[in-house]
Amino acid sequence: MQGSGFFLDSFLPQVKKVTEKTIDWLSVFLLSGIFALGIAQVFWRWVLNDPIVWSEELIQLTYVWICYLGWTIAERKDSHIRITAVTNALPVKAQKWIQIFNHVLCIVFSVLMVYYGIKLVGVGVKRTAVSIALNIGIVYAMGPICNFVIICYEIAGLIECVTKGPRNYRDKGGDEE
Repeated sequence: MQGSGFFLDSFLPQVKKVTEKTIDWLSVFLLSGIFALGIAQVFWRWVLNDPIVWSEELIQLTYVWICYLGWTIAERKDSHIRITAVTNALPVKAQKWIQIFNHVLCIVFSVLMVYYGIKLVGVGVKRTAVSIALNIGIVYAMGPICNFVIICYEIAGLIECVTKGPRNYRDKGGDEE
């Protein structure tokens, strides 16, 4: 090991790669699960006249996870909706300060989401879902976890903005990468 050079050059990119693949595959798995469970729910209810009692609740709780994972993916790809007509008309220096402010604002919001999310997990640990034996704390844990990842993405975006300048959203046409 060569100190911080090894950490920044080898370890962090590997962690980023594993984290992104995990988020992507978990999203695909959960969305596929919701789809399959929804189809099964309809089949059992309308064809067999014997509804799956717990399926609707599991779909709702899984949807919470998918929303957080989608938010995380949008942050990673910098593809959240934005209206840039005014900021694009400003000088590059003003654009840089606006983007820095946006990154800081997102970091502060996500820090608050982590803080209050951890408190919510503490409350959720004392509860279980109504129709399945699932601890609600597990569902609530996705909030702080995803917001921590979002903080990392926003810090990286902030560093990029400060060192390289603001991102140019003029010619993206909605396809930010």
